[in-house]
Amino acid sequence: MRRIAAILLPALRIEMIRNQGAPDAPGQTPTPLALVVATPGGSVTDESSLLGNTRIDEVSREARALGITKGQTIASARAKSHDLSVRVVRLHEIQSALVGVAEALFRFGPTTSFEIESNIVWVDISGTAHLHQSGSDPLGEATLARRIVACVRAMNHACRVAIANGPRLSKALAEHGTFATSATLLLSSTEPHPALHALPIRALPVSPKTHHWLSKLGMNRVGDVARLPAASLGTRLGSESAIVSAFLSGVDSSPLTPHQPVEKPEESATLEYGIETSDALLFVAKTLCDRMALRFQGRGIGTSSLELIVKLDRGIAKDAPLSVLSLSVSTVLSEAHELLAILKARIESFQIQAPILEVTLRATRIVKRTGVPQQLFSPETKAARALPRLTAELEADLGPARVGTLVLENRWLMHERSRLLPFGASRHDPRPSLPAEDSPIPRFLSGAPEPSRILRTPQLLHELTHGACKPIIVARLESIEWWKTNVHTSRDLAVIWLSEVSSVAFIELDRKTKSAWLTGWLD
Repeated sequence: MRRIAAILLPALRIEMIRNQGAPDAPGQTPTPLALVVATPGGSVTDESSLLGNTRIDEVSREARALGITKGQTIASARAKSHDLSVRVVRLHEIQSALVGVAEALFRFGPTTSFEIESNIVWVDISGTAHLHQSGSDPLGEATLARRIVACVRAMNHACRVAIANGPRLSKALAEHGTFATSATLLLSSTEPHPALHALPIRALPVSPKTHHWLSKLGMNRVGDVARLPAASLGTRLGSESAIVSAFLSGVDSSPLTPHQPVEKPEESATLEYGIETSDALLFVAKTLCDRMALRFQGRGIGTSSLELIVKLDRGIAKDAPLSVLSLSVSTVLSEAHELLAILKARIESFQIQAPILEVTLRATRIVKRTGVPQQLFSPETKAARALPRLTAELEADLGPARVGTLVLENRWLMHERSRLLPFGASRHDPRPSLPAEDSPIPRFLSGAPEPSRILRTPQLLHELTHGACKPIIVARLESIEWWKTNVHTSRDLAVIWLSEVSSVAFIELDRKTKSAWLTGWLD
């Protein structure tokens, strides 16, 4: 049986404006708010382009209590409330918010879709509700609906969730259904008629003209239309009769337009007042990290590269209105606290040259997150979780090229026999600018141990020229890599007991000049 969950975000646009400003103090009454949607090519672009005859597209609950309604002009609305705040929200910002919710809800179903006009997000939960069933919820749909509500509320949005046999039915329930004490409403797949017949007439999927005509005939409920003879629907409703008949019988075969996840997800915050401190920027970044993490969890992905794009006030920062903080790490990050941890060091060192008006967090490199099987009887070590996060913080602070593991390199020159391997990379990965080495890492020809300490600058040993000590030659290098080191003579690598360090020392002998150079020793 096909089951579709419709998530209605009734106050999405108001919430977007509320989140841009400073939070209200406890006990403070929110300011009445009205907003106008700026569409591409329209006359309204921002607050400065608003006129007295501009129509309001959305009002808050506080403004509605004062008698201000959608469709009024700004002039007539201000006549009822002088402290009314009128703001502008752009259409692409609404779409970005719905995209974020749709991607976060991928965890509940393989297909999501949304509609900008009605602020609706659909999730196809066919065949997934049983994953949430329990003794008190045999079907699992009620538990799934509550978890959807919790996920959306974690993104700072209020919502209502309705589950039915198709997108039209679930949308009608979410918009016009009666939600008594819960934010969820389930339509039975076997007996949908009672719940559908109780809906108002405007829940029918017909044109506004047909709604008006049915209301004039005294039909206020969907059940009133259902009581009409089925043969008369074609005459009365014309081409819309087939859709209405299927709706009344609880059948909905309308398709969903699947949402294709964006390649580089991003979360943005437009600020009502410019911020000028690192603490305020860190607070905004935390909100963006929380929402980005929910999208990552829904898609089962992570990231290893982030960009924090800060838009400054153009009136003050005319030369550089945009600042981009780029971060790349070798581990896969997906949790909110992990994203915030690597951003914190960068934000605290960022010099804010002008008030910040907009902040965007973008994941520039997407990595598929793979699950790690856990042992049933062996506890997981804390280091297994702490080490990747610690490494990511160090890489964000010091740079990826300075954090890693020292490994032996397939080189004969003493000072090139070790390299810093990035965290998480394979031991046999080739070093940049050098060819790949598939053979095992070699030892000296004699099998002597490797030096544990190498001098940055080799020291000349004069006593060897007088025969005080006898070195043991372990390898002979014939002009090795002369194109890099400018060494055109043959050299011998030798080991010798050196009393100054009380250990086996590693030296290089120049066969022409008979000089010896101390390069390292064994601790």
